[in-house]
Amino acid sequence: MRLSTLKATLLPGGLLLWLWLFVGLLPASAVHLLGGEMTYKYLDAKGPADKPWRYELTMRVYFNPNTDPVEQELIIRVYSRYTHYGTPIQLVKVNRISKTVITVPTLPGCGQAAPPVALGLYVTTLNLPVTNEGFWLSCTNSNRIAGITNLKNSVDENMTLEVEMTPGTVVNSSPVFASVPVALICVGASSFVANNAYDADGDQLVYVLSKPISAYLPLQVPVAYAPGYSESQPFGPTGLLALNPSTGLSTYFSPAQGVFQLAVDVQEYRQGLLLSTMHRDMQVVVRTCSGPSGLPPAFTAASLAKRDFTIRGGQTLAFDVAATDPDGDPLTLTASSALLDGPGGIEASFGNQPGTNVGANPVGNASIKGVGTVAGTFRLTGCGLDRRVPYEVVVTAADEVCNSQTVVATFRITVARPIFPGSVLGTADVCAQSAATYSVLGGTGFSPFQWSVEGGQVLGPATGPTVQVLWGATGTGLVRVNGTTDLGCPTQPATLPVSIRPGLSVTGPTAYCLTAATGLRYAVSGPNGNYQWTITNGTIVSGQGTREVVVDLSPGATATLRVAEPLFTSCVTTLLVSPDDRCLYFYNVITPNGDTQNETFAIKNIERHPNTALTIFNRWGQKLYHSDDYHNTYGNATTAPGLYYYLCQTAEGAIYKGWFEVFR
Repeated sequence: MRLSTLKATLLPGGLLLWLWLFVGLLPASAVHLLGGEMTYKYLDAKGPADKPWRYELTMRVYFNPNTDPVEQELIIRVYSRYTHYGTPIQLVKVNRISKTVITVPTLPGCGQAAPPVALGLYVTTLNLPVTNEGFWLSCTNSNRIAGITNLKNSVDENMTLEVEMTPGTVVNSSPVFASVPVALICVGASSFVANNAYDADGDQLVYVLSKPISAYLPLQVPVAYAPGYSESQPFGPTGLLALNPSTGLSTYFSPAQGVFQLAVDVQEYRQGLLLSTMHRDMQVVVRTCSGPSGLPPAFTAASLAKRDFTIRGGQTLAFDVAATDPDGDPLTLTASSALLDGPGGIEASFGNQPGTNVGANPVGNASIKGVGTVAGTFRLTGCGLDRRVPYEVVVTAADEVCNSQTVVATFRITVARPIFPGSVLGTADVCAQSAATYSVLGGTGFSPFQWSVEGGQVLGPATGPTVQVLWGATGTGLVRVNGTTDLGCPTQPATLPVSIRPGLSVTGPTAYCLTAATGLRYAVSGPNGNYQWTITNGTIVSGQGTREVVVDLSPGATATLRVAEPLFTSCVTTLLVSPDDRCLYFYNVITPNGDTQNETFAIKNIERHPNTALTIFNRWGQKLYHSDDYHNTYGNATTAPGLYYYLCQTAEGAIYKGWFEVFR
């Protein structure tokens, strides 16, 4: 990896490597940890019945690869979020899925090459139970590297990573840092380091200085500081740590060389409410830099003239960033942003580079090198990037000398959806279980359209200028239509709120026997009025314009009965009336002539009534046939023509009598 890339990939603001000062002090095993964090993403509620909420959990553990830990598997303790003292509700094993070693070339005049930093990536899927509290996750790993200056005895200190998780009712992903938690700075010089994080949900992030945690047994056990050092003064009483709570930009100053452990908590807010907190453990390595202390690089005035941009989806944004080094040293300009996620997806670039990332980090980086002066253009275009809060593009300018100095600038890009110049035309007062048609008013040049509804379902195509909606139960509904720009980007939706009122309650049979298809009565629950009735496969015999009607149906057909309210004719209640397949129907003609038509005495739906008894008599009352479980089998070529009588009794006790005739 190029040094210029590493400066931004790990921590913009300093070389991100492990100080060779301590190579000879590291034990052969188990003493290796540099820093890390634990993040999560809610997936869905498709887990087992007792643990339906599924989360993807990721731990990034940074360590010295020369003392690679044996921890190919770590144990996560899961607690209820607000009652997490005591016994965990679940223990989860998570495997290390990858190890990435990041090597660093030596800068001019810096002598011995630095050992690399390694990233261990641990990923698993958690199945968790339903709770209103959410969860608190903790994972302890051992041990920290030897010789940490501000800790009392670092080899005896574990590293504990923690994160709060929202319940599944609040869909959320925790923020992810853009950089590796190890920074290299020069002694006696103020250094700027961009410790910013990216939040996929666009929530507000607040950065707070915290204590490194050693253990959780069952309460938090912070590390033990060496005399003269503390959480607020990790570089000692004459050192400086300033943390911008809004951007995460840090200013470090140490009067002495060494390795210093510190921690930052990232609080995630949505609409003013604290969602969760993620804990990051990190190190700053301070060394004596050789060579003269030159002047720091500086961004040009034109670069900093405008740092907040607003565009709409599909528009192209381009702005130039340039920096100069007063000493004419080699200079690296690096942009770090979630928009620089590499080829494909988001169409963003810096200096015509789409960006790269390390360890599945959603934040990518792109770098440009030069001598004395370096400049690059950040470009962004594409659809589907709109969100509530701006994207950040953090740009660092660092001179490539041993006594390296860095300056940082942050640019913010707000992406909004294109405005749709149209509206929804259609009825806003509908009846439950009724259909209505809606159309686009205006919106010329923004097709194809995309319709969606709440409280109902779209019938047929959902991309034309009109749409038909079948409304559901009583309540409120919403019709939305999005347009599409000439660049193919969806616009903001035009909406129409809809009130879904109860339909008429119709009483009457929904099934009928073939022998009882006439004289069926139906009534509505409303007051007297001019109700309009219609029917398919039947006839309104009487009652049109009243609350109650009598209808005759076409035997064997399914009828659709509809009735409209007198004062709200678009509110139509529909009732389906179908033949009852449990009703027995006796055919009264058989023709046993071998043509497969009417060959036997048939009783329709007899299969629905097992153990039905049938007895057949001739016209003189003589019994000719009997079965205790009839299956439409009586009749053959020898059956004489004439009139026959039957007695049928179902297992339920119903008795039927009648006649049939045999023809030849």
